[in-house]
Formats: sequence, structure tokens, C-alpha cells
Amino acid sequence: MTPAQLQTIEEIFYAALEQDSDDVARFLETTCEGDELLRGEVEGLLASRQRVGSFIETPAVGIATRIIRNGQADLLVGQTFGHYKISKRIGSGGMGEVYLASDMIAGRKAALKLLPMRFTGDAERLKRFQQEAHAVVALNHPNILTVYEIGEDHSTHYIASELIEGETLRQRLTRGRIEVGEAVDIAIQVASALAAAHEAGIVHRDINPGNIMLRPDGYVKVLDFGIAKLAEQEAPAAMPKDEALLLVETNLGSILGTVPYISPEQACGVPVDKRTDIWSLGVVLYEMVTGHQPFTGGTPREVMTSILEKEPPPLTTYNKQTPAELRQIISKALRKDRRERYQSVSEMLQALKNLRHKLELKAAPLWLRWTRSPIALVFVLLVSALLLALPFYRHRNLTTSLPPDKSIAVLPFVDLSPAKDQEYFCDGMSEEILDALAKVDGLRIVGRTSSFSFKGKNANVNEVGEKLNVANVLEGTVRREGNRVRVTAELINTRSGFHLWSETYERELQGVFALQDEITRAIVESLKVKLAVSLPVHEQRNTEAYELYLQGLFFSNKSSEADLRRALGFFQGSLEKDPTFSRAWTGIAKVWYFLADVYAKPLEAYPASKEAALKAIALDEKDAEAHCYLSEAKRVLDWDLAGADAELKRALELDPNSAPAHFFSALLPLFRGELKEGLRLVLEAEKLDPVSPITSYVATAAYLANDQIDDAI
Repeated sequence: MTPAQLQTIEEIFYAALEQDSDDVARFLETTCEGDELLRGEVEGLLASRQRVGSFIETPAVGIATRIIRNGQADLLVGQTFGHYKISKRIGSGGMGEVYLASDMIAGRKAALKLLPMRFTGDAERLKRFQQEAHAVVALNHPNILTVYEIGEDHSTHYIASELIEGETLRQRLTRGRIEVGEAVDIAIQVASALAAAHEAGIVHRDINPGNIMLRPDGYVKVLDFGIAKLAEQEAPAAMPKDEALLLVETNLGSILGTVPYISPEQACGVPVDKRTDIWSLGVVLYEMVTGHQPFTGGTPREVMTSILEKEPPPLTTYNKQTPAELRQIISKALRKDRRERYQSVSEMLQALKNLRHKLELKAAPLWLRWTRSPIALVFVLLVSALLLALPFYRHRNLTTSLPPDKSIAVLPFVDLSPAKDQEYFCDGMSEEILDALAKVDGLRIVGRTSSFSFKGKNANVNEVGEKLNVANVLEGTVRREGNRVRVTAELINTRSGFHLWSETYERELQGVFALQDEITRAIVESLKVKLAVSLPVHEQRNTEAYELYLQGLFFSNKSSEADLRRALGFFQGSLEKDPTFSRAWTGIAKVWYFLADVYAKPLEAYPASKEAALKAIALDEKDAEAHCYLSEAKRVLDWDLAGADAELKRALELDPNSAPAHFFSALLPLFRGELKEGLRLVLEAEKLDPVSPITSYVATAAYLANDQIDDAI
């Protein structure tokens, strides 16, 4: 029996279940069109269902159910369920029909899923589903579909959720396998969603490419949490021998999940736990990087036999470019004995993040853009010859003098959230505080690259102080649950180890702007810095726009094209929520600058960077970083060296601690052949960001160009 035949039998079987008992015979006669074999299979399934026990107590059929049953779902257009008015049908599947709807109260578009009657007829099962669905709603996780409401109207149960633009992973896979880096990123987002759900005691049970949505900005959403639970019933003691009965039991829920993605324990019908999701994610990851499912067969029975008894073909059979670490991750996720798999999805998530970090290190370094300049190319070639020996001497020589008392490094805050999925938020908090402190005259701030070089390391403050040549370090933790944020910050003297100040804050998310200002003021007061002007105050911003901005900021600091373009999507999404958010425009200018030459054509990237920088400056003339990117656009695109120089002078007036502004300022005299001035400025940049590789390389090249070989080494 072919899969197509099985699907036909399945569709007729379910349609027959919706008929009144007196109408079943007439329905089968009409539908099977004289195909006695087909009719016999369906009648056998109906009889088997009676033997196994009724899956549901048949309720009164609502208007919507009757319309869908009769294949006239489009007739629901214009109908209202609760306060949702249907516009058009946008999808369908075993879990129900999905419609585009308008929320007449909130004034927004929504996706409205009408659940099949076979899932909602059992009152106890429906109650369990509603309890779990409400728990999912409470998660409020960025990678989980936001559910607005679970309701009932016209005897029809529905789920209203956010409308996701994009395509399912299943649709994406029809175009072939996915590049390893992108596949790992998708898996990380899915794992992050699962980690949050598992923390709340919720198991998805049906992770498959059809339940994973890919937005155009690279963001991933996991759908249908809790719906597989709705389909659950008592499992059989063993896998049914009859293939047709197996089909019924599989779809009724005793063997849950889309068959190629179910775990061995699901295939056996034994109770499942969170490790079933780990298996399914392993299957999805395998398919993404190879373009093939690991377990196949001509029928559901053959597929499940493969899951239970066979090992999948090695990844290298289909894709020879798969890293060894990826093969190990998938192999561990697909252990048939769940005791041998990752015991938590958080463990798998960490392994995936470690792999992503290694992949990023192998990506093309952004400084290759500099080959557009003959002088810069000479610098890079000179430095390359000395790379093996120089870094040790250069970094040691930078930290021989005692650091100024009023100097500080802001280390990336540590994520203590239950699902460990707030890395972008922690990094963003750290950067925003660093940016605010950098504007304080009389306080020396170490740049982001150097401060963040300690991320994930257990370095003590004395070591940080010695390497970055700072007297003080700010470190902290963030724990976020829903819209509540708990931040603990500590200011520590690197020489004595003395805690100069510490505080714990608990805020709603909308209070995070004021919180950053509070921490900045506390640091300035603790270090007894005299303020020439008052500290800048963050404007109260749309929190959705700010979250998207922080995610864009997080990915803009990575090196791969996929991450940079993803950052672009987040910044654009932030501006959709708040078009006046100047920092989001600065983010777009930054991304296009880093895309230029390496990943995008200069005549595409630089005009886009320039336009975004101009918009940022129009909204906030005091944005030093925007002036930096406008300077580069004027230098490269317009050949306006005087204009570029003016922008950088303004950036340094606004932010004397800006390592990028000092660095870009050094490039102009170096490109003009003013080597001594270029060396002076790049050394200023190096003091502010001593661990930045590119700054160190250019400083070395500038020494060599000035015939100061002893200083270079």
C-alpha cells in the first residue's frame, strides 16, 4: 500500500467520523465511487475503532465544523468567532484549519486556528489541553508563537495567535538542504524555545519542520505547543501488527508525532518525557544539513521500524562539509535509548552554541575589507608576517603603567534566566551602560571588543585589570522571567578586589531604560567623577522596539553574513515598532558598513549605510557612532576626505572614549600618508580597546611604516 493510498484512506476515514451514523453508508458509497477495496479498508478502520474504543464522545456538531466537514471552509470568510473576523483561509492540516482574521478589539491581524472536532469532543482531554495551552501562553518566549486567546464560539474551539510572516521549515527544505551555519542557528532557536517550555514542565511532542516557522529576518518561531497533548490517548502495549490499524492509532494520537520525527518511545507507545523533543530536534537538524530524513520507509510501519531498529546514514553520505562537532551532536540526540541522549535540551543547546562559536571563528574576518586600499593591504601583509610573535609583546607592553583610578571595563552581564535564552538582552544591557559611561568626561572606558573578550571566562578581576589596564570592573547578572527583570550589578576595584558598590534591581521590562541610568549614575558617584555636564537620560521607548533593537545589536557584533543580515532584520523590525528610534538606524548603518566589500557590493552597501546614518543623526545629532559610519561613507563612497574628517571630529567631541571614532580617525591620515599622525591616533584607539585584534594589527603596521621596529615588536 503506497503512502498516497494510505493518505486517501485516512482522509475518508476522518470524514466518515464526522457523519451521522445513519449517513455513513451513503457517504462511503458516494466518496469511494465504487472502489470496493478502498471502501473495505475504510470500513475495516471504522470497525477497528469500535474495537479499540471510541476516541471521543461525539458532541453536537457546530456550524463551523459542518462547513469544514463538507469541504466548504472558504464559506467561513466573513464569519466571526469571539471577536475575530475571518478574512481568508491561509493553511490547513491535521491539527485544524488556519485563517487570517482581524481582532476587532485589539485592531490587529491574527492567525485563527479552528480545532477539529475529534480533538475537542472529550471534555477531560480538552480541559488538559487548555491548561497546558495557558501555560504556554505564560512563557512569553521570543521563539514560541504568541497565543492571544483560546476560546469557543458556535460550538467550535479556536486558538488565536500572532500572525507570522515567512515560511515553514518544511517549505524551505523543498528547495534543498540548508547551509550548516544557518541550520545550527535555526536549531539553537528551536532548542531555546524547548528549553523554556521544558522549564515550565511542557513537552512539545511533535517537533517537525511543519511546526517551525522561519521569518524573513531569520527569527524562528515554534508552533503548536500543547496541541499534540490534545490528541493524546492511552497508548497500546505494543506496536499494532495491522498497518491500517497502525495508521488510525498513529493519527488518533496513541503514537504521537509526525511519523518520521517521532522518538522510539513514541513509536513503542510508552510514556514520553522531554527527551522525546531532543530526539525530534536531532531528526530535524539531520534533515536540514543533509536534505534527507534519517529514517525512511514506504509506509508508516516501515518508517517506525527504521526508527526502532536502524541507524541513520552518516551525515557525510549527503554532506561532506559537516563538522565533526555537528555529527556528534546529532548522534547523541538520536540515541535510541533515551538515557544515552542529552538529558536536557539546555545541554544540547549549549553544545549547539559552542559549535556556532567555532563556526564564527572560521568565518571570513571582517578586516579583509581593507584590501580595497593599497596602503591598508601593505599594512595587513606586514602584520601577517609577524603574527606569531607580536601579540604577546604588544599586549604586554600596553599594560606596564598603572591604570588611572577613574578607568573601568564593563564586562558582559551573565544570563541567569531559567532557559538561558537572554544572552542578547544581557549583552545589550552591558553595551547600553558602557555607551552611557563613555560619554562621561574624565572617565576612561575600555571598548566593547576588549571587555567582551572575557565573556564566558572565569577570569578574576585582577587578571581583567592587568590585561585591560583598568582600575575598576563592572560585572553583573540578569534573570528575566516574562516581563520581569532582575539585575544585580557590582563595581569592583581590580587591585584590591574591594567591592565599591553593588545593587540588585527588580523591574518590569518597561523600566529597563531608567534602570540603566540608575546604574550609570551609581558608578559615576562611586568613582567620584566630577561631571562637567549632567548625565544623558534614556528616553522611554516602546519595549517591543527596544527588544528587537537589542537582538539586532547582538547579531551585528558577529562576523558571518547570515548573522549580519539577521541583525538587519531585527533593526528594521524595531523601526516598524518605533520609526523614531535613532539607535536602530545607527544599527542599520553599522550592518551595511560591515556587509560592504566582503558580503555585499560597495555601491549597494555604502549608500544604504550612509542613508541610515543620516536618518540616525537627524533624529539624534549626538549619536557619535552614527557620525563614524557617515564618515566612512563619505570617505569611501564620496571621496570627501574633509567631510569624513569633520564627522570624526564631531564623533570624538560627543564621545571622547569612543574606540571606533579614534580608530577611524587614524585611518584617514594613514591613507593620506600622514604616518606619524596616524600612529598617534591608532595608539589612542588601542588604549581604549587594547584587546581588539584589528586595532593592534594596524598599530603594529603603523609602527613599521614609521620605521619603529623595536616598538612594533
